[in-house]
Amino acid sequence: MNKLIVSTLLIISMSLACSNNDSITDENVARLEPTALSPVYASSSTFADGGTVKGVANSESLSVNEVQGGIRVSGTGTVSVEPDVAVLEIGVEVFAGKVSKARSEASIAMDLVISTIKKLGVEEKDIQTTSFTIYPRYDYKEATINGNRINTQVLTGYTVSNTVKAKVFEVDKVGEIIDSAVEAGRDYVRINGVDFTIDDPNPYKTTIRKIAVEDAVNKAQEYALLTNVELGPIISLDEMGSGSIQSPYEADYGMSRMMAAAPATSINSGQLDISLTVSTLFAIK
Repeated sequence: MNKLIVSTLLIISMSLACSNNDSITDENVARLEPTALSPVYASSSTFADGGTVKGVANSESLSVNEVQGGIRVSGTGTVSVEPDVAVLEIGVEVFAGKVSKARSEASIAMDLVISTIKKLGVEEKDIQTTSFTIYPRYDYKEATINGNRINTQVLTGYTVSNTVKAKVFEVDKVGEIIDSAVEAGRDYVRINGVDFTIDDPNPYKTTIRKIAVEDAVNKAQEYALLTNVELGPIISLDEMGSGSIQSPYEADYGMSRMMAAAPATSINSGQLDISLTVSTLFAIK
């Protein structure tokens, strides 16, 4: 009975307090204890189409960045073809005591080389100078100056180097062209290398794209099977590069001298691999 009276009096006193304060003043607000708010977590069901949040008062202004999920794989297509162009790098190198003499002899030797390869079918437009240098050459001798033995630099002459690249479309004539160029330029000639390539790889791109996409689809299907999911449609596809040409063979003579009296040079073009890679993203149903 006493507890009931006390409760009744407490309720009456609280009601009187509220009636005497029609509005909450700043002083009263300052006395209120802050209430801790629990964090709100969103699940996949929280989000509506388009990435906006459902069930939130400010859902019109609140958005999230969608992350594309799925199966990402790359596919590669490769075809092996016979090269139809040989790029031959030919140079001459002349050393002489005077720079004018070295330059003159180098010029004569290069003119002979170029005129010779032209006679063998290499056109003027397919010959390009890639390097021309003139630099001094020194010897180092030991000398005694003021009682101290030191190495002194002595100029011995000048080296002139001239290099061209020639595109040879008759690949089976590369050996003959090398031998003829060496015979024309004699000991001044340097064969820096032979590189085989395809003049126009575009006709092969349709084939390697088809192979690359099929490779990507097969990989995606395999991953879907391994992870027990159903593969959906492709979401994105990016082509990596424009079809690289890889040569498994390169004749590199490393600035070596080739003597005219040597046996005929044998050059084998082999085959080239033209490759293309695609990066894909498949959806998961």
